[in-house]
Amino acid sequence: MGSMLSLIDVLIVGSGAYILYVFYQLKFAGEIKEGLLLPRGVNPKHCKDKAAYIAEMSPKVLVYGICALVCGILGIFEDVYHMLGNYYLLVLIVFVGITVWFAAQGKKAVKKYW
Repeated sequence: MGSMLSLIDVLIVGSGAYILYVFYQLKFAGEIKEGLLLPRGVNPKHCKDKAAYIAEMSPKVLVYGICALVCGILGIFEDVYHMLGNYYLLVLIVFVGITVWFAAQGKKAVKKYW
């Protein structure tokens, strides 16, 4: 079971790195990635106010990316060194909470700008 949890933690770290890449593309290149930020079928070209969308979503993407990266790294350390014990449950709750928050914010922004 430990190897499965390690694999999940590695996937979370990889997801965090990808989310930070999406932040970079959003903030510095002005490119809206469809996979993370937009649901299937929503065309980024039809955005009503691209600059406002980027200004609203970029800090949220950054927070989510950092949270995913940190929680994944803490999960790997927990799998290897067992240093957090029961506090690791708190890390998981924070990660799930931030994920739900980010999904709700993304859905709200799509309704607002498309």
